Amino acid sequence: MTTLIHYFKNLLCYLLDMSNQFHHHSSSADHLFEVRHTSTIGEKFAVNLDIHECSCRKWMLTGIPCCHAISAMKFVNVDPVNFISFWYKKETYEKVYNSIIYPVNGEQVWEKTEMPDVVPPPTKKMPGRPKKKRRLEA
Repeated sequence: MTTLIHYFKNLLCYLLDMSNQFHHHSSSADHLFEVRHTSTIGEKFAVNLDIHECSCRKWMLTGIPCCHAISAMKFVNVDPVNFISFWYKKETYEKVYNSIIYPVNGEQVWEKTEMPDVVPPPTKKMPGRPKKKRRLEA
């Protein structure tokens, strides 16, 4: 099992607890499920474990399985950690920050050129909110 960053371990534990509120209703294939909330009649979600999708779209947006998907994973005895995007793995984090960042010399040793210095664009004062006209009462 690959190591997850501490925050995502806690998040996964929370989602596992939340998944207890849902139950697997039916499956039309090995990894396609309809998951319903235990107390709400109309709330149901389509979960496809093969393509990592849920109709709530949280899984696709974050890369972390939602509680509906985790409920389906529990039904087929699959570890939800295997469905978390590789971006959240400790190994990926270490690879990203493994490269060396070389220091830069101070301004006093920079090469002088004839080109003008780069300066930010001038700021433009935007007009304020218009004042309300007072009505004259007769």
